[in-house]
Amino acid sequence: MFTSEQKILATIAHLGILFGAPILAPLLIFLLSEDSFVKLQAKEALVFQGAMVILSVISIPLMFILIGFVLLSVVGALSVIAAIVATVKVWNDKDFSYPITGSWTRNL
Repeated sequence: MFTSEQKILATIAHLGILFGAPILAPLLIFLLSEDSFVKLQAKEALVFQGAMVILSVISIPLMFILIGFVLLSVVGALSVIAAIVATVKVWNDKDFSYPITGSWTRNL
């Protein structure tokens, strides 16, 4: 079982996207926390949200050929849904790994 402090810090890291800080929130938690579980969850969130920010930036020039609108919508929805799923898993005392970047992140 995780402590409430671990759950809160992991939640803030995962839900940084909802607070307008998809990179800053997990980065600060990763750098300031000393707990291994919290650091792992913050690293997961940081890599995943970083990938989503990069995909969002890539989709902007693609809007000129209209595919960017679709890509941006998918990236936005995926970012929010994945963050909510991660939060629910952490609150249910489960270690969460993002499906797209999780295995790569754990090897860093």
